[in-house]
Amino acid sequence: MKNTTVLAIIFALFLGLVLACGGGKPAPVKYQGNWTGADGSTLYLNSDGRAGFKIGGKSVDGGGAEFDEANHTFTISLMGISNTFHIDKEPEGSEMTLNGVVYRKN
Repeated sequence: MKNTTVLAIIFALFLGLVLACGGGKPAPVKYQGNWTGADGSTLYLNSDGRAGFKIGGKSVDGGGAEFDEANHTFTISLMGISNTFHIDKEPEGSEMTLNGVVYRKN
C-alpha cells in the first residue's frame, strides 16, 4: 500500500512539472517563427506556445514565452532559465529588433 501511495505522489508531481513547463500562450502571429540575430543568437516562437532561444552559452528549448505589451518585452523561460527581450522594433516583414540586435526570420 505504501509503495502505491509513493508512486502516485511521484507521478502527480511529474505530471504537474511537465504541464507547467511545456509551452504556454501562443505568441502573436507576427512574432511566430524561427529568428536569427545579427550577433548569431537564435530564437523561436511557435503557434503551439512553445518557445526557445540560444544566446551565447545560455539556451532554452521547449519553454514558454510571456509577452508584456505595456513594457514592450517578452520573456522566454523554462525551469528557472530565462531571457527577457526588449522589443525595440516589432516585426515588419521578416525583420525585428530585440535588445538592440536585428533579427531576421528564417
